[in-house]
Amino acid sequence: MSEAGGEYMNIELLQGTLSVSPNPGLDTFDERLSDIATLVQEGKYEEAAAQVEAILTEKIYDIRIIGYFLYGHFLEKGVGAMADIYQGLTDLLRENLEALGPTKNREKHIQTILSWLMKQLLKKMQYEEGKKSDSYEAWTAEVSSDQVQEALDAGDELHRILGPLLEDSAGPVLDGLMKVNDWLTTFQRLVYREPEPEAEPEPEEVEAEEWEDDEADEIEEEVEGWESKKDSVISATEDEDLVSVEGSYHLKLLDRKLEAFDYLISEKKYPSAALLADDIKDIIANFDPTLYFPKLFARFFLQLAANIDELIVFEEHKNTTEWQVMQELLKVDIDSFVNFKSERGGHENVEEEGIYNEEDEDEDDELLTDQ
Repeated sequence: MSEAGGEYMNIELLQGTLSVSPNPGLDTFDERLSDIATLVQEGKYEEAAAQVEAILTEKIYDIRIIGYFLYGHFLEKGVGAMADIYQGLTDLLRENLEALGPTKNREKHIQTILSWLMKQLLKKMQYEEGKKSDSYEAWTAEVSSDQVQEALDAGDELHRILGPLLEDSAGPVLDGLMKVNDWLTTFQRLVYREPEPEAEPEPEEVEAEEWEDDEADEIEEEVEGWESKKDSVISATEDEDLVSVEGSYHLKLLDRKLEAFDYLISEKKYPSAALLADDIKDIIANFDPTLYFPKLFARFFLQLAANIDELIVFEEHKNTTEWQVMQELLKVDIDSFVNFKSERGGHENVEEEGIYNEEDEDEDDELLTDQ
């Protein structure tokens, strides 16, 4: 391992513009090639990666062994290394292809080593997850959802490079890449943390006399609060420009899948397109809006939790005629629903802002007795 890389593999050896030699890569009879292959067959991946790193410091870039180096980097840094691995491969194949050896059957060697790398990555990820090993626990504790998102974005870029480069032989690599990304997506859901809500400012103290003077106006504002807000809520259905809801990483992933489907169709990669179409249809069939738009529902669940004791008492009313009629009113006219005041005290017969009419108190007592 190089000093530049410190404790870890020096991934920078594959970054930037690489020098192009007349005959890139190792000679077929170079003993180092067979030595590395032997180490890999024996499962000594770290030792194999260290030997590849030594070769890379000589500015010899052989795609047949670079996959072992990248796997060694993953073994050292775990899931947090995936963005570097994907980005390193993308830069190699897009910017430094001519620096990669061997030139003979280069695309075939790329396909072989990347198929191995994807299978090995997935196997290691699934193994550590299944054991709930110390390595897996470290991944979940140290890797953020943003880091996983960066890896997924880099994986999408690599996907776009591999199709045109490998053409008909790209299938196994793309399939392996998709499986690794599916695992990463599930892992991202596990480590995702909602950002901490901003603390609401402390309410300003109001002098008693000022409250007495303004009490009537404030009560009126509370009662008519819906009228002042409804344009920004309800009219959004009339003007789509007013709708702006931040989606979660699940929505971003779905968007990427839709783009990938368009690309596969345009490239006539129908087997992969069919697999992806099935995945998208499954998402649609099991669509959970709270998963894709969590911030849209955050305040609802906060209010629900804070007022659950007051709301739970109405569970037994769900089979009443009045409840069902109010459901129909809600469907057809939310304004009227919000402002509705039942003559029987049903819909508006709940304490609101601590204010009751004296005439309603007896009626309220009767309702509570009935419950």
